[in-house]
Amino acid sequence: MSKWINKRKVSILNLAPPPKLVALQPAGNEQEFEQLFHFAFKCFRLTALTPGLMDKQKDRYIVRNTRWMMLIVLLLVLVAWIALIETFFIDSRTALITGIANHIQFIMNTIALTAAWVVPQLKADELGSILDGFLIIDRELSSYNVHEVAGNKRVPFLLRYSVVLLALVSLTIYDGYVSFVQVATIEVWYWLSHQIPFVIYAMAFLHAYVLIYWLHARFRRLNTLVEQYYRQGHIFAPARQTIISFATMVKLEEDSHVGEELHPVGRREISDDLQVLAIVSRTIDLGQKIEAYFGPLFLTVYTALFSVTTIQSYYCYLHLTSKGDQGLSIESLILSGGIILYNVIAIVALPYICEQVESESKLLMSYLSKLSMKHSQVAQHSSIWFPNLISSVRFSALGFFTINYNMLSGLVAGMVTYLIIFIQFNSMVPAGKDDIHSTRKQHVSQERF
Repeated sequence: MSKWINKRKVSILNLAPPPKLVALQPAGNEQEFEQLFHFAFKCFRLTALTPGLMDKQKDRYIVRNTRWMMLIVLLLVLVAWIALIETFFIDSRTALITGIANHIQFIMNTIALTAAWVVPQLKADELGSILDGFLIIDRELSSYNVHEVAGNKRVPFLLRYSVVLLALVSLTIYDGYVSFVQVATIEVWYWLSHQIPFVIYAMAFLHAYVLIYWLHARFRRLNTLVEQYYRQGHIFAPARQTIISFATMVKLEEDSHVGEELHPVGRREISDDLQVLAIVSRTIDLGQKIEAYFGPLFLTVYTALFSVTTIQSYYCYLHLTSKGDQGLSIESLILSGGIILYNVIAIVALPYICEQVESESKLLMSYLSKLSMKHSQVAQHSSIWFPNLISSVRFSALGFFTINYNMLSGLVAGMVTYLIIFIQFNSMVPAGKDDIHSTRKQHVSQERF
C-alpha cells in the first residue's frame, strides 16, 4: 500500500522589510528621472549632440528626429569639411613637419566632429530605447524597495555640466587671446575650425559619461537586491508580506526504497530567480545599448585625442629645444600645456567610470555564481543561473579597443612612439630661418595660392 508523506513541513513567516530598505522616497521617482533625462537632453541639444525633439506622448517621452535639426547638422558638417579643404590652400610660414602635424590635427578633429554630430541624429530610436531601459529597471527595483538615494537629481548633473562648460569657455577665451592678440594675422574662420571640434567632442564625452554614470547607479542598486536575495533567501516586498513555503508531496511504495518526487505545489525560490534574472538581463542589455550608441564617438574622438595630444607634446618639445626666438611664445606654450591637460582629463574620465561599471558587473556575476552553487541541487536552477555568468558589461569603441585602464597603457605607448617619429623627421627636415612653430595655429599670410 502506498503512503504519502510531507518531505518538509509548511512554514509561514510574517516578515517585514529591513529598516534600511524602507527609506521613504519621494512620490513620482520615475517621473523625476524622466524629467532629469529630458533636462539633460535639452542641455546637450544646445551643441547639436542629441536628436531634434523629445516630447511627451501618452505619459511617456518619445525621442525623434526633426527635419530642421537634421538640416542644421548637415549644414554644420558641410561647413566643417569645406573649412578642412580650405586649409590645404593656405600659405603659411610653418616648418614642414609642423605644417603636416597641423593638418593631421585638423583632419582628425573634423572626423570626430562629424561623428559627434551625425550619429545622434541617426540613432534617435536607440536613445529612446535607452530611456525606456532606465525607466523599466527603476520601476522593477523600486518594487522591491531598492530606491535611489533621496535628493535632487539635477544638482550632480548641473555641477558636472557647469564645471566642464566653464573649463571649456576659459580655455577658449585664452585660446582667442593667444590667437588674435599674440598672432594678429590669423583669420577668424581658421580659429573657429580648430576650436569648435575641441568643444563639441568634449561635450559629447560628457554626455557619454553621464549616461554611463546613471547605469553605474543602477548596477549598485541591483547588487543591493541580489546580495539581499543571496544572504536571506528571499526578496522583501515593499509592504509586510506573508511568505508561504509549500510542502513537496512524496509518494513511497512499500516495495521500493526510492521516493518519487512529484511536482511541488508551489515554490517561491524559482519565482525569485526569474524576477532577479529579468532585472539582471535588462541592466546588461542597457549597458550594451549605451555601448552601441556611443561606439562611433569613442572610436573617432579617442583617435583625435591621441593625435592632438601627441602633436601638442611635439610642439612643447620644439619650444624647449629651440634656440633664440624660433620656438613658441610662452603664451603658446601654456596653451599647448592646457590642451594636453584637458585631453588627458577627457582620456582618463571615461575609462574611470567604465571601470566602475565593470567592477559592479563583476560583483553581480559573483553573487550570481554563488547563487548557482547555492541552488546546485536543483538542475532547473542551474540552467537559469549559469548562462548569465558569462555576461559582464564592458564598453568598447566598435570592438577596436575596450574603454578601460588597460587602454591607457597602449595609448601612452603609441603617443611616445609617434612623438619620437615626429622628432626624428624634424631633425631630418630642419626648419628654415624664416619658419616658425605655433601651437594649433599657423601664422596665416594674407596671400593664398
